[in-house]
Parts: sequence; structure tokens; C-alpha cells
Amino acid sequence: MIRLIPIAILSLFFLSCKTYSFSGANINPDIQTLSVAYIYNKSGNGPASASDIFTNLLKDKMNTNTNLIQVNANGDVHFSGEISNYAYSIQAPSGNTTSDLRRITMSVTINFYNRIDEADSFESKKFTRFADYPVNEDITAIEESIINEISTQLVDDVFNAAFVKW
Repeated sequence: MIRLIPIAILSLFFLSCKTYSFSGANINPDIQTLSVAYIYNKSGNGPASASDIFTNLLKDKMNTNTNLIQVNANGDVHFSGEISNYAYSIQAPSGNTTSDLRRITMSVTINFYNRIDEADSFESKKFTRFADYPVNEDITAIEESIINEISTQLVDDVFNAAFVKW
């Protein structure tokens, strides 16, 4: 019985702290719900699937890395925003003034509202990532996998900005 007292004291101590996870997330235990608005592609470029891919990856990241219940709207924490830039460019020119690599750059502008800890909220925060591919690759064949790669990196950046306070 005496051995249980230190365990009980430690349990009370940890219950009063914020919730941490293996992902590094630092989430107030009063936060119970999460909502993610559809992230529209307002860049004027890129395939229509970019919005679906990014939005679904953001929802999946929240589901797998938090214990929050996803609701359609008005969650304790809420993500909204847009794909604000989607651009193709030429990289790494070789000696013959041709290029060996092409680059896709994607930016998202995200709003994060934390109704419980309002100081953690941010508005119009821009995140940018890119991926290169060889010039001899058919972009229509590989673009969706590149969007997945870039979106995964962007979602990690958004998650870290919202929940990882290191």
C-alpha cells in the first residue's frame, strides 16, 4: 500500500499537465474536438486533385497523431486555409543551357483557431515545400505522387506549428 502512494502522487501530477504524445504534440486536455475545412486550390495552377489530397492528408494526420474527435465544423481547434501557390519551374541548368530538373513548388496559407488556448492560434501562416523531378519524366504520370510528397511535408509543418511547441 505504501508503494502505491508515490504512484498516486505522480499520476495526479501528470493529470494536471498538458497531454503529450509520441508525435511530440502538446495538446491541452480540455481540447476534445477538431474540425478541418476543405482546403481549396486558389493558386490558379495545378491539378484539381491537389485540394483533395492536401485536405485528406491533413485530416489523416490529425486522426493518427491526436486523440481528438473530428467534427464537421466548430471544433475546439479548427483548420482552414487555401493552396495559395502551385508553380512549375526549371532547376539545375546544365552546360548547354538546358535543364536536367524541373520543380513543383506548393504553398498553403493556413488559419489555425484554438478556442481553448487562443494564444496558440495563428492566421494566414504560409508554409512552402517543393519537389524536383527529372526533365525526361512525364509530369502527367508523376504529378499526383509529387503532390502527395509535398503535401505530406506541408501537413507535417502545419501539425508542428499547431501542436508541437518545442
